[in-house]
Amino acid sequence: MNLQPIAEIQGVKFFDNALSCISHFEKTHWTKKALSLIQSFGTLLVFALNKVSLVLHQVDAGMDSLTNTNTRVLSKKRLVVCVHGLNSNPSQFKKIFDEMQKEELSETDIFIPRVLQKGNAKLDEMVQPIFEEIEKWAKTSGEKELVLVGISNGGRISRAIEAKIAQSKSNANIKKLKFVSIVGACKGSSLANLAKKVGLSWLMSKNIAEEMPTDSERNRRLNQDWLDELPYGPTREYTFFASPHDWQVPNYDSTLMEASGQNARYAIVPGHGHNSIVNAVAKSVAEIILTARICELDV
Repeated sequence: MNLQPIAEIQGVKFFDNALSCISHFEKTHWTKKALSLIQSFGTLLVFALNKVSLVLHQVDAGMDSLTNTNTRVLSKKRLVVCVHGLNSNPSQFKKIFDEMQKEELSETDIFIPRVLQKGNAKLDEMVQPIFEEIEKWAKTSGEKELVLVGISNGGRISRAIEAKIAQSKSNANIKKLKFVSIVGACKGSSLANLAKKVGLSWLMSKNIAEEMPTDSERNRRLNQDWLDELPYGPTREYTFFASPHDWQVPNYDSTLMEASGQNARYAIVPGHGHNSIVNAVAKSVAEIILTARICELDV
């Protein structure tokens, strides 16, 4: 097994498979891993202060132009759809959006929808309104590139959107699809399994308690739908970011999901937890969304 990274993008090291990525971190000296854990508490505090600042400055309201499609038509060559995490809002993408703003965006539409019930609805109900907007965009003229970026629960939603796109015959114009997952619950969360086992599922919303466990019927169907549609649809490229100190989606098989032989890159970002990692990888994510291609980054 090659434990050497294949690329480094904006300071984040990537591997070509999940096992190499995990093994590389696990082989890190215990003192460095301990320091990384301690640092993750410090970065969590910074994240909390930043979140307070976003609320005080009403950043979420200021992003309405990116969440609303009633006053604009999505028609450009590339569409970037950013799906926020559970009980969050579009301001979760503020730093990533700011980094994208530094690049050429004349051929790029950005859509950051407000997920139904802040992510607490049933998966299919959350997917449908986002999918409908993508479908409208895909029907406009020209060949298209779709980028799905999901944070946490947004990774699960994005994965379901991807499967639905492959099933749809109306999306023939989409020739390329990039999937970027940041601590994504792509295959559910083992924390939800644990909550169910010890009788604490009542702490979560009904739909999350039912659908988020890795062994849930909805996740089983999602896994099968995704595998069934993988040979079809556009050319695909996957990027997965995981945290070694993630309490909300601690299972690497979800945050570093196996992409079944597709072009994929994997990264574990030390010193950050489930929340602070989003801003930490913002520059890397922006570059991957707009420019970076796996075949150009092998070293």
